Amino acid sequence: MLTSTITTERLMLRSMTQEDAELAFSIWGDAKQGKYLQDPYYSSAEELRGLFKNIHKWSDYPFMVFTEKGQFVGTCSIGPEDTNELWGFGYCVVKEEQGKGYATEMAKAMIKFAHRLGIHDFMAEYAIENSASGRVLEKCGMHFERASSFKKSGTDFVYPSNIYSLHLA
Repeated sequence: MLTSTITTERLMLRSMTQEDAELAFSIWGDAKQGKYLQDPYYSSAEELRGLFKNIHKWSDYPFMVFTEKGQFVGTCSIGPEDTNELWGFGYCVVKEEQGKGYATEMAKAMIKFAHRLGIHDFMAEYAIENSASGRVLEKCGMHFERASSFKKSGTDFVYPSNIYSLHLA
């Protein structure tokens, strides 16, 4: 789905479009940066352009993220899980910008955005070996719910994971 731009203290989250395929591919197509994403490794920006063709019809809200000066920082998305009452989210920050608090800022902005839409329950899953992502979720006020695992789409890689949740009144 498309939405208006979300701004935070340092970031601008705007709806992803087909024209963003090159930038998205720069991290989603990178084996190291996309390692813990549940999505498959993408082979080209052209493949993403095809995927993004109907992005306005997606049930979630995918975002491209930039600094206030227009520098690309990463991608993130939020949307319904099994029901429209529980929403999940994810994020990916370009390697050069990791460790600056951008992932936490993205996650908090997405939670706030969805809460304004009437969503109260959130979840996120991260690969245990990606402990920085766990710290992001804790900084957002989320709590450990259970251990799990996920298989990276299109591969045989299975990652032990933790699922965190948050309920907002």
